[in-house]
Amino acid sequence: MVLPHLDDIDQRIVELLLNNGRLPYAKIGESLNLSRVAIQKRVESLVEDGIIEHFTIRVNVAKMGKSISASFEVVVEPRFVEQVGHQLAEEPGVISVYQMTGPSTLHMHAQLKDEDELEKFLYDKIYTLQGVISVDTRLVIKSFKP
Repeated sequence: MVLPHLDDIDQRIVELLLNNGRLPYAKIGESLNLSRVAIQKRVESLVEDGIIEHFTIRVNVAKMGKSISASFEVVVEPRFVEQVGHQLAEEPGVISVYQMTGPSTLHMHAQLKDEDELEKFLYDKIYTLQGVISVDTRLVIKSFKP
């Protein structure tokens, strides 16, 4: 990934943190021949500039009892897209919700415990929302890049 408005060092810092958000500043500094303090200041600057929005972790959801990974295309009446998007975003199993181009469609990804939870999610959480026209559900069978 090349970010044209960042210098080479900042680009390497971003790349290293994308691979491991917990990488200590001292380790980053070692690989870039800079001090821990210099790296810390650069990271703080990247955060202030909005390049880095937040640090996160990746969880193995299957080991947490969430064996169903599903993608949903939710077609919504245009006047309800914003409302439905916010309501779906509040659901605990929902990982992401995006408004897509084309018809008033929301793309959503969720991690659910099992088929029963998927069915309840569809019928109790999605289909009951005002403005929802249709839902296309697809189950993930393999992930190449989470």
